[in-house]
Amino acid sequence: MIESSHKRLIFAVCVAQFFMPFMMSGVNAVLPPLGEELGASARELSLVGTFYSLGLVVFQLPAGSLGDIWGRRRVFMCGVAIFAVSCGALGSVSSMPLFLGLRFLQGVGGALFNASGLALLASASTPDKRAIYLGFSTTTVYAGVACGPPVAGFIAEVFGWRWLFWGNAAAMAAALLLMKLSVKLEWRTAKGQPFDFRGCTLYALAMTALTFGASTLAFHPESASFLILLFVFLLFAFVLCELKTFHPLLDVRFLVQHRVFALSSLAAFINYSSIFGMIFFFSLFLQTGHGLDTRQAGLFLAVQPLAQLLTTPLAARLCLIWDAGKLSAVGVALCGLGLLAAAFLDLSSPIWNLAVAQCLLGCGTSFFSMPNTTIILESAGKEHLGQASGLTGAVRNAGQLFNMVVVTITLSLLLGHESVSGQNFGVFLNCMKIDLIIFGVLNLLAVGCALVRNKTSDRRA
Repeated sequence: MIESSHKRLIFAVCVAQFFMPFMMSGVNAVLPPLGEELGASARELSLVGTFYSLGLVVFQLPAGSLGDIWGRRRVFMCGVAIFAVSCGALGSVSSMPLFLGLRFLQGVGGALFNASGLALLASASTPDKRAIYLGFSTTTVYAGVACGPPVAGFIAEVFGWRWLFWGNAAAMAAALLLMKLSVKLEWRTAKGQPFDFRGCTLYALAMTALTFGASTLAFHPESASFLILLFVFLLFAFVLCELKTFHPLLDVRFLVQHRVFALSSLAAFINYSSIFGMIFFFSLFLQTGHGLDTRQAGLFLAVQPLAQLLTTPLAARLCLIWDAGKLSAVGVALCGLGLLAAAFLDLSSPIWNLAVAQCLLGCGTSFFSMPNTTIILESAGKEHLGQASGLTGAVRNAGQLFNMVVVTITLSLLLGHESVSGQNFGVFLNCMKIDLIIFGVLNLLAVGCALVRNKTSDRRA
């Protein structure tokens, strides 16, 4: 049984974590009316998601360390407050530059409460219930992804796009109030420890270069390539800095020495980098190839997050009776098979073959993500729990950016600057096939990471 105080904690964390992916996927559905009212160019609209992702990417890792030093509950509430205030302001602005700045601030808030929320759930739970606690969180995230486009589209159509942000602000304010009034416990494992500002600065600069490099590669390949090379240089400098710092933002030595932690993080990076861009490919396949309209394609694409949502509780239960490492290996293998199955689709393939591939991806993601996250947090121990929570989010966002780079390079090489149409759809299918094979094989290789990790864990046991 879950304690009543923990139920309130779980509910507050899950409300907040629902709206982080919801505001990533949902805002895309309201971009046309938003852009029309604010007089935004196509380039400015493309930056709406970029600035939100930037806030998430830059502050995920620091948020974990801040939670250890200042208190995870305190950092969580700070992040929720920032998210709520920025949501309210986003619904009221009339300037596109201000809107982009607030989207960045919203991402910062999301990073703070996401990383500290995971750490709160891991801190509050006993080892035998940790998978269940994290299962609630994972289910909520997938629900946010699935609900984003249809709910946001409905709100924009009936009430106007501004109510999407105002409604979010009210919901986040409720989550903040619940945490403030009903959760009195605080978890703080590094009180008085100095914050690694130098490492944080290098990390922030590196992730900023990667974010803008990945998002502009299709439009400005020369400057984007420079930014990606700058990211590599800054990342190297960050690692050197962390090796010399007594209280690092990321304990690189711990990452290298603890193979279970390192291999689990690597498997997570591979999985996130492989499945992030699938909505892009599948959406064009359905709309341009099979002639579905936007609403029909959106409903069809809901199969994958729905499969994730339905199977995540099962994955949490299986973790209690089966080895979490083996379950995550099965999950990442299913993702690989789903990607390879989708790679060989063409216009003669029945459309329901894509639904089968989506079900494999959805089930595989739920069987992999939650058990793998549980392993990462448990292997980190109490001393590194905050860092592990922040690294989990950072790995997810870095994987998504890596996916953007690979997909953009493939499309640029084969399609150039042409938009996808019926005339060049065969070339687009080749791009999709190449990328899905690459990502499918990577996922199958990640099975090796999981199996080697399990053997390492067995030897230590």
